Amino acid sequence: MLETQDSVAMLGYAGLGCTAGGTEPADWMNAVLRGRSLPLELYLGELAGALQRQFPPHLRQLPIKFGAAHSVVVSAFLNGEPRLYSIDIVLSADRKTHRFRYTRHVSGQVPSDPPRTPRIALAGSGASFLQRDVQWLRQLLKLVRACDAQRIEPHIVADFLAALSNRVSCGMADKSVGPRSIVVWRHRNGGARIGGGGHQFYNGIVREPDSGILPMLANGLDIQALVRAAMPFIEPQMSQLREHAPVKEIDRDGMNAALAKLPDQPDETLK
Repeated sequence: MLETQDSVAMLGYAGLGCTAGGTEPADWMNAVLRGRSLPLELYLGELAGALQRQFPPHLRQLPIKFGAAHSVVVSAFLNGEPRLYSIDIVLSADRKTHRFRYTRHVSGQVPSDPPRTPRIALAGSGASFLQRDVQWLRQLLKLVRACDAQRIEPHIVADFLAALSNRVSCGMADKSVGPRSIVVWRHRNGGARIGGGGHQFYNGIVREPDSGILPMLANGLDIQALVRAAMPFIEPQMSQLREHAPVKEIDRDGMNAALAKLPDQPDETLK
């Protein structure tokens, strides 16, 4: 998740799920962009450059049968306007060279009309499965419109997307798509729901009780890291409130010391 001077954006990805050293791309992207306060497209430019420099050695380690490619799909509201970007890198069959692009996607464009952002984007090995039968598309868009009009809650749309992901997982013969998924949503600030959003973790079609904290940057500030550092000092007070017990004062010095240890500069090294 990325909040910038001019946008709110979601960065999803398909391809490399984890390096041999145990680093997930979501955490790496957080490290690349933290400590910077930039407009969205400059953020994405920084990320694109770091990905092109850092990813090829790790993609070469992927099994040959799965190919070697990675895509970052960025869905955003830029100054209230929906935008879709992607950053893509594909290694050749012999893994010696690669092709790369960072682009904004538009559809239905003719010279006299303004660019129009596509309603749907698919990435990863499951994309081909979904393209075989697109009956799901009409139902999904119907649910999204109903959610935007506040006739249904966002979790109804999330349940549908999780079920769709689970269908892909069950239908992929190579098992390259797992049963667990995360559905994330954000509302446009000027829309009926006045911004905000949420996320839900799923195991198949079942909502997981703990959806955790997603990596999130707000104008370069690592929100996930701040919450994790502060929570050990805040949780005792929350427990005391739940138990209607006397609430002890927070160890502010200890919490500030923990927060002071957090890195606040960009780091593009992918281990």
